[in-house]
Amino acid sequence: MNVIKQRTIDAAIRTLDESDRRKVFAWFQHLENWEHDEQVRMLSKLTTDKDVYVLNTSDDIRIFFKLDLPKQVISIIDIAKPSRFEKVRTVTE
Repeated sequence: MNVIKQRTIDAAIRTLDESDRRKVFAWFQHLENWEHDEQVRMLSKLTTDKDVYVLNTSDDIRIFFKLDLPKQVISIIDIAKPSRFEKVRTVTE
């Protein structure tokens, strides 16, 4: 499977630390092997948008992608770290 990514994805990857960048690239390699990687298919869930999936990785990284099986292309459209969006609890006195 051919994995392509938008320029905005490159910018998002640059905001990650080195460890997370390595993890993202490793998950991209898993996506390249979509047909033979049962784990990546099981972790990927269809969203409400047509042919758009989210891969909830075990590394606190979500990869959103569009799957085009006839063309054998996966287009990475977004990445996110859910922990960045968790609300911080505040203590009120």
